[in-house]
Formats: sequence, structure tokens, C-alpha cells
Amino acid sequence: MFVTIPNQGYHFSQGQIKVIEEKYNAKYMGYWCTQRLKGGWNERPIDVFYQPNPDIEKGHKNYFGMFVQDGTVWITDATSAFSDTITGIICEDGEVIVSRYRHDYIEKDGRMIDGGRDYVRASLHPSASITVVDGEFVIKENVV
Repeated sequence: MFVTIPNQGYHFSQGQIKVIEEKYNAKYMGYWCTQRLKGGWNERPIDVFYQPNPDIEKGHKNYFGMFVQDGTVWITDATSAFSDTITGIICEDGEVIVSRYRHDYIEKDGRMIDGGRDYVRASLHPSASITVVDGEFVIKENVV
């Protein structure tokens, strides 16, 4: 089973993502929502990257996010993007489709999922629980 990482980011093009990966020696993880400081999930996703050797002396973490707001590029801690388990729906080809943010309706092969991290609305097909460990998606099929 696998989770597809989009070629295009939410805020950055494929080419821009490659530049960010090279500059920070990082791997693009896709676009995901992060948690708000006061609880709940942000409405808009950020492009999330995994950096295996962050400069912890400077307070850097393994997961950082980048986004554009009002024409300015911002970088932020994105650890919370993977702090909770992600729910996905398993497709016939082994892809596990996920909803990355609120109202991100995803459909494939008659299967669907929606709600991002705020809620899960999904078709009655086999589901999976996804965690992220060291920049890799770990998928476990949910047994009913």
C-alpha cells in the first residue's frame, strides 16, 4: 500500500519544490494542514518537507512547512502535520487516498474520502491508519 505524494505543491510548483529540496537537503512530503496553536486544524495546507538532520541547536525540527501569504514566502515548523494518525481509504491498486485538508474531497475507483483532519467522511471501503516515521508513510490496514 502507498500514499501518493502530489507532483505539484499547494503553494509551489514542481520546479520550486525541487529547489527547496536541494537547498535544505529535504524531501517533499506533500501538502498537509498543521494544527492551530489553540487547537483544531488550519483550513489551508502548507507544503511539508522532511529534513533528516535538522540543526537542533537552532531549534529546527525534522518537518518544516513553507507557504506563501500576501506575496511573502514563510517557513514554519510542520511537526504537527504528522502528530496524529491519518485516515485513508484503500483503493484496488493499493493506493491509500487521503483528504489533506477540510473539504478536500478525493475520489478514486468509486471510493471517496473528505474532511481532512477535521472530520472523516468516507465511502464504506477498507480503510487504513497512516503514521509518518522518519519521513516515510507507515500504513496499517484497519481490521473491522
